[in-house]
Amino acid sequence: MGWRRRRTPVRLRSRWLPGYWLRHPLASLVVLLVGAGWLLLLGIDSAYRTHRLNTYGVRAPATVLEVHGLQRDSYVVASFTTADGHHVVTQVSDYHWRPRPRVGDAATVVYDPAAPDAIVRDVRIGDDYLTAWVGVGLGVALGLGGGVFLWRTWSTWCENAEDWRSGRHFA
Repeated sequence: MGWRRRRTPVRLRSRWLPGYWLRHPLASLVVLLVGAGWLLLLGIDSAYRTHRLNTYGVRAPATVLEVHGLQRDSYVVASFTTADGHHVVTQVSDYHWRPRPRVGDAATVVYDPAAPDAIVRDVRIGDDYLTAWVGVGLGVALGLGGGVFLWRTWSTWCENAEDWRSGRHFA
């Protein structure tokens, strides 16, 4: 009957192993939804803060107390007095950095009276709706584009996961 060896049946790997789920499209769908949702929430939060400052914002003179000019996380610590007399010391990350601020500089900030220590922006920044709309647009584009891509390649991803499970995987 021959010189061929009989193939032994392959024992399938468990579906609970990371190799299976990293190749399965459901994992990509979860990552896609989390990433798109995160970008969308950041854009909505930015739009909310910008709306609050543009609608209810109050201008106040501020003094720069500290300057933290790190590459990605640049902010200044400023102090100002609100219209109702409260003294506020807060971080201002929306700050115009030209010319570079120094301790003791005077600046004009706009703050939200409902949350003067949380929603503060340098007046020179202006209306910042562009950042909000870019975040919302990126979240929607990522969600739609990734969703269409996964919809079109779902069966290929499932085959790759099953091939890995049976030991006939490509990598």
